[in-house]
Parts: sequence; C-alpha cells; structure tokens
Amino acid sequence: MFQKLINKLNDLRPRQLLMLAGLAAILMFLTLYVAMSFFAKEEVVITEDNKPPIETTPVVVAKINITPRTRIQDSMLQIKEMPNDLIPDGAIRSFDDVRDIQVKVSIFAGDVLTIQKVFAERAEEAGFVGTIPSDCRAVSISVNDITGVAGFAKPGDYVDLLLAEKSPYSATTTMLLQNVPLLSINQDMTGTSVVEETGVANATAAISSPTIATFALNPEDTLKLISATKLGEIYMSLRPTNPQNSYVAAMEYTLDSVNMPPPETKTETPMPVIPENPPPAVPLPQLPMTPPVPKIEIIQGDEVTQKAEENVMPMIPSGAAPVPSSPVASRPTSTSQVAQPLENTPLSNSRVASSFRD
Repeated sequence: MFQKLINKLNDLRPRQLLMLAGLAAILMFLTLYVAMSFFAKEEVVITEDNKPPIETTPVVVAKINITPRTRIQDSMLQIKEMPNDLIPDGAIRSFDDVRDIQVKVSIFAGDVLTIQKVFAERAEEAGFVGTIPSDCRAVSISVNDITGVAGFAKPGDYVDLLLAEKSPYSATTTMLLQNVPLLSINQDMTGTSVVEETGVANATAAISSPTIATFALNPEDTLKLISATKLGEIYMSLRPTNPQNSYVAAMEYTLDSVNMPPPETKTETPMPVIPENPPPAVPLPQLPMTPPVPKIEIIQGDEVTQKAEENVMPMIPSGAAPVPSSPVASRPTSTSQVAQPLENTPLSNSRVASSFRD
C-alpha cells in the first residue's frame, strides 16, 4: 500500500504536488494550534483551582503624615488588610494600642504603625533628665510673648539667643548663642501638636503665655547665658527646619538715639609764644657769706676753754646792700659752764709756753 501511494505521487504533475504539499502544511499548522490552545487552557484551569488562598491580617496604617511630638488620634489612622508576608514585625492591630500616644519619629501616610516607631524611647520613661544631652546642662531664663517668639517655639526646636543692652542714648543687640536646643516651655517638654477636626495635625500652634524657657547648653555657654541676663534682655530667634546656614558670623548692631546730645568740643589751651630774641636775664644779687667767727683757746691751769670773739662784723663787699649782722652766741665762760677738766691728759710744754706768752 505504501508502494501504491508512492506510485500515485509519481504520476501527479508538479502543480498537483505543490497543492498537495500546501494542504498538508495547513493541516499540520491547524493541528499544532489546536493542541497548544488546549494545553494552555488546561494549565490555567489547574493553576487557579489549586492555588492556595492569600492570608491577610488587619493592621493600623497612618492616614496622614504624623509629625514628631504629636499625640495620635483615631482620625489620623485607618485599618487596612495586608498579606501576612508583607506585614512588618511589631505591627499595631488596634486603635486602642496607640490612642493618645506621643510619637518621637515622623510617620508618613500609608506607613504601618509598629511598636518600634510609636514607642521609640519616650522622654517620659527617663524623666526630664532623659532629654538633656550627655555633654550639656539645663538652664532656664525668663521670657514673655515678645522675647519667646509669641509661643511658637516648642520643645525640640532650635533657637538663637540674642542679647539686647540699653544705654541712656543707644541700644546694642549682640548674637549671643546659636543653634541652641529648647528642652521645655513652662515646664512642658512634650510640645504637643493640636489636631484639627479634619484629622490634620497643626504643628504650628503656639504655646499660650510662655514665661520660662529651658535650654540645653554646655557648661561654658551656661555661664555666658547667665551673665548675659544680668546685662540686658534675652530674645529667642526661632530657626527654620532646614536653615541655609547652621551658624553665622558673630554680629553686633548699635542704634543711637536721635536725642543724643552732640559730642563736647574740647578747647585747647594755646601754647605760650617764645620770642625769637628773648631779653637778657637779669643776674640776681649775691648775698655775702658770713665769715666764720674766730675762736680763742684759753688755758687756765689744767683747764681748757674756748671763747668766740665778740662784735666781729662780717665783711661786706662794696656796692652791695648792707646785711644786718646777727648776734653770735658766745660760749659761756662762767665757772659753772666751763668744760670739765681734761683728766689724765698731760699738758705739753708748747701749750704751756703759749699760755705764758699770751
């Protein structure tokens, strides 16, 4: 039979062979297409029938962006079914677990609330000292609505401190400290944001009537701030979230009053004029020197006394004014005032001879 089929094909013309080959190709293509469609449909049906169902769990998801130091309210949250393999560890599953809890980190809309985000090292656990950095000290100053930036500065913000000094006719403002962390206002270290009825947290709500501000400063800046409070008034300058410059150069500005009196002009004392040809100096008369009064030595036996000459006039040069002579005190010659005899003093022959000649 196979030989008969071959003989039949040999008897066909070339045109008939081409037509037969095309028909065979079409039949083969249709057969393959039907077979592939059947197997593909069967595979899909088997996959859908045998696929296990996806297990989901309801979790708490943030509906809006929640800023730090904000207390969570029900209006900020929503319940959402999520596959178990996509749920992070520690996910919150009920509003009651996080209601009225203050968060320390930012939570964005669509994030799953977890224990790590909501209960991240709250300040209440360590008290107020837990908010003070290890290298700083807490120091407080008095503020008001003006110096305290109208209450818009909240705990956790960073401020610059300015010193304003006032004199009788001028005022000076100095940049005292920069980038200072604010720990608390009026003993409130939470800085709770106000949540509006729409569920949006209003983080710009001001603190009413700020009176005391507490900062974290290193010991040196603490002394500097306390000393500055005795010189003038301290103003807080609230810094933006992302300042262009973390620090600026030290600045100082002084404004003079329009009522300042003009500076006093000092009158200079004129210097004495020295003539070119001064007159000759007049010599002063010289006073005569009083010549020494001659003294006479008298030897009486073994006693020796001295006696000044009396009525001896000094020598006055010619042409000079007479100078009154002062009486010259003579040594006493009385027996009571005679000098004591020289004891054990032998008299020389020359001295005895001189006395005899006199």
